[in-house]
Amino acid sequence: MAHKDDFNALADIARIEAIMNRIIALDETYKDGAAYLYLGTLATFLPPALGGKPEQGKQYFEKAISLSGGKNLMIKVVYAKLYAKMMFDRPLFDRLLNEVLEADPNIDGYTLVNTYARQQAGKLLDEADDYF
Repeated sequence: MAHKDDFNALADIARIEAIMNRIIALDETYKDGAAYLYLGTLATFLPPALGGKPEQGKQYFEKAISLSGGKNLMIKVVYAKLYAKMMFDRPLFDRLLNEVLEADPNIDGYTLVNTYARQQAGKLLDEADDYF
């Protein structure tokens, strides 16, 4: 995402997608389903008019949430930011981010990322009226 204007980086998307699909083929539960988070991000990175696949991305995000048991709050933040925002789905956007804010971030192995996810969720909710 940091290099979305770099055509060389965009060309690597297919390679990254292949790697994530291989991880899933070997063990879809690896790192609590993190490969699905990456695939969801890749699928929703671009709008449908430019080749994005938001509905496929939604399925990937849901699978990542399921496999992580909800422990990785960043999945919901990325899901809201990339999918719900692109699809103008305010109820989903609000639900996901409010779930992050209500969750306890102190989960072994996820405390740092969850604390950051809560900060991002608050920021996105504060800016939501400007977008929706």
